[in-house]
Amino acid sequence: MNTKFFTLVALLLVASFSYAQDKTVIPKHTPKPATVCARSNIDTLEFTHNKEFRPAQCRIEAHQLSVALTKHFYQAFPERALKDDINVVFELQIEADGTVSSVSILRSQLKSEENDKLRELVSTVTSDNWIPASYKGNKISSSHTLPVILLAKVNDI
Repeated sequence: MNTKFFTLVALLLVASFSYAQDKTVIPKHTPKPATVCARSNIDTLEFTHNKEFRPAQCRIEAHQLSVALTKHFYQAFPERALKDDINVVFELQIEADGTVSSVSILRSQLKSEENDKLRELVSTVTSDNWIPASYKGNKISSSHTLPVILLAKVNDI
């Protein structure tokens, strides 16, 4: 009987100690309205969580942009036939007046001469089609990441 009693008391003590341990509570993440971040040696503001920020928008739908860019690509390189669709990711600097001031390619599977021509084509195809970013109602310049698919099949065009 003593053994059963001591075993029961030991189990109750272990259970009470494990129940009484402090529990770690992770506080809910509250994003800051605007945080300063450094990118390419230029101090910029990240407005991701700010309700008063509106990012730059292109007036051309993504598929229409892919079709238009593919047509221009085949006109610039008529001998080049794509076997598969190719994803190209551009980064554009959209100024406060809606113009594109610079275009760079973040990801591409094409040759450098084709990439150079694509940068020109994106600037040409999207000119006068940008709504600039705004913050608190004021238009501001911003960078915009633009993924585009170059279509391989002519039937898609």
